[in-house]
Amino acid sequence: MIETRLGSETLSHQSPMTVTQSMRKNSQEIPTHHLSMSETISTQLSEENSNLFTVDLNDKGLTEIPEDCCIPHLKYLVLNHNKIKTLTKDLIKFTELELLSLEGNQLISLPTEIHLLSKLATLNISHNQISCLPDELSQLGNIRNVLVSHNNLEQLPALLGDLVTLETLDVSGNSLKCLPKSVIDLKNLCVLNLDSNLIFTFPKVICYLPKLIELSLSGNQIHSLPKEIRELKNLRKLLLRNNKLTFLSVQLFQLTSLEELYLDDNKIAVLSDKVENLQQLKVLSVANNLLTSITEKLCFCGMMTQLILHGNQIKKLPRKIYKFRYLRELGINRNLLATLPEQIRNVTNLSVVECSGNAVLHIPIEIKNCIHITKVDLSCNKLSEFPSGLGSLTALTYLNLAENYFVHISADISSIKNLNHLDLSRNKLSSFSVYICRLEYLSYLDLSNNEISSVPLQVSSMNSLQILILCSNKFDSFPEELCAIKNLQKLDLSDNLIKWIPLEISNLQGLKDLNLSNNQLNSFPVEICQLATLENMKICQIDGIKFTNLPEELCKLAQLKELDISHNALETLPNDIGEIKSLVRLIAANNRLHQLPKSITSLNCLQELNLKNTEGDKS
Repeated sequence: MIETRLGSETLSHQSPMTVTQSMRKNSQEIPTHHLSMSETISTQLSEENSNLFTVDLNDKGLTEIPEDCCIPHLKYLVLNHNKIKTLTKDLIKFTELELLSLEGNQLISLPTEIHLLSKLATLNISHNQISCLPDELSQLGNIRNVLVSHNNLEQLPALLGDLVTLETLDVSGNSLKCLPKSVIDLKNLCVLNLDSNLIFTFPKVICYLPKLIELSLSGNQIHSLPKEIRELKNLRKLLLRNNKLTFLSVQLFQLTSLEELYLDDNKIAVLSDKVENLQQLKVLSVANNLLTSITEKLCFCGMMTQLILHGNQIKKLPRKIYKFRYLRELGINRNLLATLPEQIRNVTNLSVVECSGNAVLHIPIEIKNCIHITKVDLSCNKLSEFPSGLGSLTALTYLNLAENYFVHISADISSIKNLNHLDLSRNKLSSFSVYICRLEYLSYLDLSNNEISSVPLQVSSMNSLQILILCSNKFDSFPEELCAIKNLQKLDLSDNLIKWIPLEISNLQGLKDLNLSNNQLNSFPVEICQLATLENMKICQIDGIKFTNLPEELCKLAQLKELDISHNALETLPNDIGEIKSLVRLIAANNRLHQLPKSITSLNCLQELNLKNTEGDKS
């Protein structure tokens, strides 16, 4: 993603560029934003231009520009997501046009008459089938924004440099291999997006664009950076993701205005000590490379707020990490770390710590000083004891400790008063800790794939709990204690050994999603038919005892939208199944059904009926 500024405005490039900010009366003030031009531009323009200066005909199935659009003094013409294949010579009638947006049509070319739109400031023809731009495009004397992403361009006009007023050029998603030499004349260009092309060599001509602020060349085949890159003195944001870089030229570290640098998905093995020269650097993302260590010099980039190092081979973090006084996000998933440095205690603005998929054995107690942390992911590590330092993180709302080696959870967890999301799945827990029950704001709890066989009475005090996942444990009966959780909306007890369901399950009157698959129930539990709010129910018995029939009471579940009863031994469905008017998906595959009840034709909302591998299946 490339975010840019046009003057004082902000441009954001993520898929097709779009104008989202207010259109000004003066064409020289037209800003552009990059979210979804087809939707945003029309809303903004319509709000501020009720005097017919704007025509918005998005998604109308048009094959050509309607003659009715020839309105005197028309400034903004928006025809996104239609079926227009060509632009006629009538284009000359739009002499006052300042913005023309034809994103998502079927254009294969632009007419040479395009140059007659002398006041045009923004041209958006992204997501078409254009293979060539006319040379006449270079005669647009007031153009500021040209968006031609996701077309079939193999080259740009040789005279492109004549567009001396151009500030934003987006040609991402084409088949460009190089740029014309005239690009050097685009002295006002601030934003250049060349993502997802066929560029093997970094175009040196780019290095001489004095006002370039944001540059994106992600998704190409670039192997190295030229020494001339040092000339981009005003560059603030550089994206080079998903290329073939194996090293970074030292000249890159002369870009002292650089604030954001994205180098993910390359083959970089070393980060130079020269990185300390980037004193304005706030974001560094070097995920999925070949780094084995991080230079201590990086810690002298004192403005750093986001450091992303996922998917490398880093064994330890720099000791001087304490110099990152403004660091808010530390991403080090999928590395070889055994611990975090004690010096992390001085990174007091830290908000997010992602350290999944390492070999972490313990977390230093000093992390307790990072009182602003809201998210911690320590899943897929080698922790066996709950890190006591986490108990002091009162701002923590998200904690993932899945796939470690916890046998029990200490009382320290109950001190994390604001915890909202807790994942302890795939550990070795033998009990549902009573200390978890003290987390009054907890709404999501995953204890799946453990060895739990019972639930404490105190679970009834978890009034905020909405999602509870207890699948793949050792329950041999439905825990009655769960029936007292007032606001529970989703419950997963699949892959246990449950033999019966208590009548008290009817107390769960807010339950919307229930999964009881692969248990040892002798028959379909009629008790759950009292759950009037149930929307999704799954009792798929691949490994459990198979049901031979369903109770008619099932048809009372009027809110049910999805029902999965696959892998049973059902010979028929309830006669009144058509009463479940809300049913959207019915999965009854792998049963013994010979015929369906006539009432099934009353399921007007039904979108999917899966009867695969039933005895009555003729497919």
